[in-house]
Amino acid sequence: MIKRAPLTFGQLSLWRSIRGLGPEAYNLAEIWKLPAGSTLISVEGALEALERRHEGLRTRYEPGGKQGLTQAVWDAAPIQLSVVEADGDPDAAAYAAARGLTVRGFDLAVDRPWRACAVALEGTCVRLVVCFHHLAVDAWSINQLHAEFLALAGGGVLPGTAPSACALAVEQWSAAQRNRRDSARRFWQGLFASAPAMYREKASGSLSTRWARLASGEACDAAGQIAARLLVSVPSVVLAAFCLALSRRTGQDKLLIGVHFNNRGDLRWRTLVASQNQIVPLLVTLYPDEHFDALVSRVHRDSFRAYLHGAYNVDDVHELGAEHGYSGSVNGAFEGSVSGFFRYFFNYLGQGQPDQAPRSGRLATGTAGRNIGAPLYLQAQDGKTLTCTLRENSDDTGFDNVTGLVYLLMDLIKAAGEK
Repeated sequence: MIKRAPLTFGQLSLWRSIRGLGPEAYNLAEIWKLPAGSTLISVEGALEALERRHEGLRTRYEPGGKQGLTQAVWDAAPIQLSVVEADGDPDAAAYAAARGLTVRGFDLAVDRPWRACAVALEGTCVRLVVCFHHLAVDAWSINQLHAEFLALAGGGVLPGTAPSACALAVEQWSAAQRNRRDSARRFWQGLFASAPAMYREKASGSLSTRWARLASGEACDAAGQIAARLLVSVPSVVLAAFCLALSRRTGQDKLLIGVHFNNRGDLRWRTLVASQNQIVPLLVTLYPDEHFDALVSRVHRDSFRAYLHGAYNVDDVHELGAEHGYSGSVNGAFEGSVSGFFRYFFNYLGQGQPDQAPRSGRLATGTAGRNIGAPLYLQAQDGKTLTCTLRENSDDTGFDNVTGLVYLLMDLIKAAGEK
């Protein structure tokens, strides 16, 4: 063990929301196609280089400390991968291996916060299957690690050094950052004073989960046109359409949305491999005669105001929320209810891999896959298509709500893009 430090704000937020949950809530599986000519030795060497570079890949999390959990950075150690031999179909073998890796929990105080295996076809390594604990990575980190792994596996050398989560934690909890912490606290205090009462949707029976995914090249083009026309971001366009679709489906004219924010604006921490995501609150009022462009501009402006307070002590927020009748956690639930602080969540995942883009216009539905337990959770990704995945957790069993909402959201964007 090299050093210890408190959790960062992002790690603390995540830890508060996943304590007591099973591996399906915090295990993140990835399947990476290996460069031609990869050997087990070259794959293991690339992973060892990544672990030496990034403290987060060799950090354990020990019970104790002010937040109840402490970062403990260990020395890098040799990596020995198990190998799964594919029977003619490496992708099927990789998916099966990923399922096996993700159903197992981590002993955070002892285990590396990731595990992996290689998939071979006729003795040649062709896929790497990796399962990360969410405390170690977020979506940004995973994309970065993938690119760095490919560079290292191809014989490249990564420039410079990587930032440290321990250093970020020390800065965030320092006396010098007190004003920033106080400012975030005041922001949340004002939010709770203006927000509607916490939505308490009682579950009459056992909860079930379902999702709908729709991809649209036309909606992707329209979102880009709207963003360029209004000088806003594509995520703001999609988020505004989500709010409008929710309002039309539910009849609510005041919505509190939990928006996932990656906290990567400070260049010093942009390449930090750790979970930096936190939930920022967006309170949106819908007006009957407001033009969609005006709604998009307002959502964009208010989102950026919220992002200024995107790094915060979540324990402060829990304390403030309790004063206003909010219970549970920022992105979790409380006993006997489906909802936590938020009923609706939005997460923009960036651009997807071109070879993984779903076919435009094709609706997919299902129940399997990672589930964080949110009542209604929209994930959006663009690239060749705009792909929206809407997952619902409720005591309902039908797909009408998720399919209807995702179709309406896409239609709103396409209609606005034509103007």
